[in-house]
Amino acid sequence: MEDKRLIRQIQQGNSDALDTIIRKYYNDIYSYCFRKTANTSVAADLTQEVFLRLAKYIHNYVHKGKFRNYLFIIARNICHDYYKKKGAVVEDIDLLDVPDRDSNFNRLEQSEIIIKALGSLPDIQKDVIILRFYHDMKLKEISEITGASLATTKSRLKQGLDKLKKILYREDVF
Repeated sequence: MEDKRLIRQIQQGNSDALDTIIRKYYNDIYSYCFRKTANTSVAADLTQEVFLRLAKYIHNYVHKGKFRNYLFIIARNICHDYYKKKGAVVEDIDLLDVPDRDSNFNRLEQSEIIIKALGSLPDIQKDVIILRFYHDMKLKEISEITGASLATTKSRLKQGLDKLKKILYREDVF
């Protein structure tokens, strides 16, 4: 409900409401972009592009579900466009700016092996894993963001996890 009110205010010209939306979702979008690119400066640029595109097209937005999902759709498309322009090259990994997490999985998540393993997955599987485990999204939400059916989303999650497991076993992480 809060997002709906903020969006209406933004559409009426309230720039403070736009700042509130950006502050609310910046870390989630940056984290997603970082996990897609494994580069802090590229992730920051792509995150900025997400919010610039939001500001440009917010007046056309019609509330049809979770606004957060709408932002992830924009982020996914911008990351996809980045790779289409630059080619599918994983850039140097800068672990200093990896977003903090408070779990035991933190050490593994921040390790170069995990980031490289995740980066080696096809985008369709990487997206599902990032959204499911790093952004705690339900499979139905992920299917909306990726534009795939629920069954396809489940299949991509399983295939991606199987590939990650093989890579991580090969690297002696487990």
